[in-house]
Amino acid sequence: MGKELFLWPYKNMDFWKIENNENVVGIKWSHNCFEDYKKLALDFYDCGYKTFEEVIDSGHDNVKSDMWFLAGIFLLRQSIELGLKALICRICNNKKCIQEVFKSCCHDLYMLYKNYYEVGNEEFLDDAEKKWLKEYLYSLEEVDSKSDMFRFPFEDEFLSKYRDMFLNNVDVANNLVQAFCLVYKCMQKGKILEVFDSNFKSEFFVFASHGIGNCYLWQRVSDEGFHVKITGYNAVIDYIYDNQNILPEVKIYPLMFMFRNTIELCLKRLFYSRVEKGVPLKVFNSKRRSHLIKKDLWKNVKPVIERYARASDSDLEMIEIVGNALCTIDQIDKNGDMFRYPTTYSLEYKFDKKSIDISNVYRYLKSLINFLDGCDSMLDEIAEYESDMRAEYEAEMSSYMVW
Repeated sequence: MGKELFLWPYKNMDFWKIENNENVVGIKWSHNCFEDYKKLALDFYDCGYKTFEEVIDSGHDNVKSDMWFLAGIFLLRQSIELGLKALICRICNNKKCIQEVFKSCCHDLYMLYKNYYEVGNEEFLDDAEKKWLKEYLYSLEEVDSKSDMFRFPFEDEFLSKYRDMFLNNVDVANNLVQAFCLVYKCMQKGKILEVFDSNFKSEFFVFASHGIGNCYLWQRVSDEGFHVKITGYNAVIDYIYDNQNILPEVKIYPLMFMFRNTIELCLKRLFYSRVEKGVPLKVFNSKRRSHLIKKDLWKNVKPVIERYARASDSDLEMIEIVGNALCTIDQIDKNGDMFRYPTTYSLEYKFDKKSIDISNVYRYLKSLINFLDGCDSMLDEIAEYESDMRAEYEAEMSSYMVW
């Protein structure tokens, strides 16, 4: 698909515009829940596996090892969740049963697996494979029970346990791949050639003694950890988009999810801006964890951007263009999960029989990330200037008080 020039929001941006029929991806689900969840599981797996390959083959590339790797973990974890939910769709004999399991288990891989075996009575894994997978999923849930640890900045509780430690990227990746392969074996009713390696530890986190080619668990206090996640996801988006070995129809959902997640991260980072007239504290405390782009995030960062932007017609017009584009995203994917699953928990297909020009959508969403990233840089510079002015003023006032 080729590298694009630096992208910036523009007048009459249109998410749905078809500019080149060769770039059109048609989204049409079969409405067989098992097959649809299985397909999407394989799509996320393909993108995650190739991300891991790139990270590990790069050797000692800190950005890839520390930042890309986290996005890869999410993609593989999501593929396992989708695979387990595909199995739930197969074993449940009615829609209500599927809905109840989805709702009760949510993102909990261990509980999904437990439900699959207790309800389904399928036996496609041997005893060693079942034991390994059960222990592994339990270990994963102890670290990432809500499936958000590798999408958003690390929480204090996580950092208190793991800050400044190194993940063994090869071992962590191999374990995730093996877990998916065992779930896939169940999806294929045992008919795959993958060889189970009992030497792999049934642990999600495997640590290394050094950072060479491994993931350093850190985040800067100054930006609350947004830099690591935004940089990682933004780079993986480009890598997956440009990767000619991943078909457009395979990459479209993982790309759309990562774009939506990155835009949400960019908006949330602006909540933490150190400018004097930033997001009010009450709003910060109540809305900073929201997933609602229009109602909670853009609504509260837009006034901050307007306050510090040049009062020119072009700047104000650009803010309106961005606002309209964000509203479009909000209409398509209000809660940030439209491109994470084929259906809602109620098994409705909300995004179906659509045609998307993947190149147009890439430019559309990338330009919004670039704009929000630019706003963050602008506010950082202003915050530094304000801080310098305060320090200078305080020093001057102190000098007058010397007797």
